[in-house]
Amino acid sequence: MKQFIETIVVLLGLVIFFSSAQAAINIEVAEVQNAFAFVKGNDAARGAQITWDGNAVTTANKNNGGFSFNGSVPADCIGVLSDGVSTINVQVLNCTPVSAAAPAPVPKTGQTTSFATGDDGALKKGVAWPTPRFTDNSNGTITDKLTGLIWLKNANCPGTVRTWQTALNDVASLNSAGTMNSNNCGDTSNGGSHQTDWRLPNIRELHSLVDFAFFNPAISNAAGTGQGTSSDPFSSFQASGYWSSTTSAGAASTSAWGVGFLFGDVFGSGKSGTGFVLAVRGGS
Repeated sequence: MKQFIETIVVLLGLVIFFSSAQAAINIEVAEVQNAFAFVKGNDAARGAQITWDGNAVTTANKNNGGFSFNGSVPADCIGVLSDGVSTINVQVLNCTPVSAAAPAPVPKTGQTTSFATGDDGALKKGVAWPTPRFTDNSNGTITDKLTGLIWLKNANCPGTVRTWQTALNDVASLNSAGTMNSNNCGDTSNGGSHQTDWRLPNIRELHSLVDFAFFNPAISNAAGTGQGTSSDPFSSFQASGYWSSTTSAGAASTSAWGVGFLFGDVFGSGKSGTGFVLAVRGGS
């Protein structure tokens, strides 16, 4: 009888051990939707931050470890997902790997009016824009469904123009405190708090926002069907010059590139000059 009872105790111990062990992350959906990698799953560590290719994207449900997010599409169509406990490779369906034989496609400019035979407005070459173009995530961020980049919705969190170095410092402050120039930037996308991987966009990322069908400002609205405004798709957007993080090779110590959103032009400017600040995250 004693041996029988001891056997039951051992078996009960095994049951408790197995029931308390974390289940493997389960992926329900992983596919390209509207130029994004849409991923949905469960059994992640409860309440854990989920990262996709090294970028924080969402927080797992505290009850069942469920999660879903729109992330950038991996160049090889295999994304690395982690909950801080387990890391798995996720195959993204409806995805075409980028290679030398199949380079990354170039999107349309947005221009639809033709001014001469054979011009951009007549040919409209490039990858079509998704509709809607931008999605407001209702957490202080917006997602560009054309590029997969996530932008801070407040397009002038410092409240004033900044030098190039100060712009970089502002983004560092956004990552550490959620503020720029002591102003709360409104990012609550990290489980109610701010993300910590914001950066000043490079010149190609910043220029990707331009819609060449318009000027003052040269951006589209969130739907991608008309001209944007100071409050659509961003808030406090300025039809003026914004800094990129890209330095001008011709004057590396003194000049950087920016984008003027009055007409959509790229310009070089002295780093001691001033421009506005917009933060981005995501991308390869």
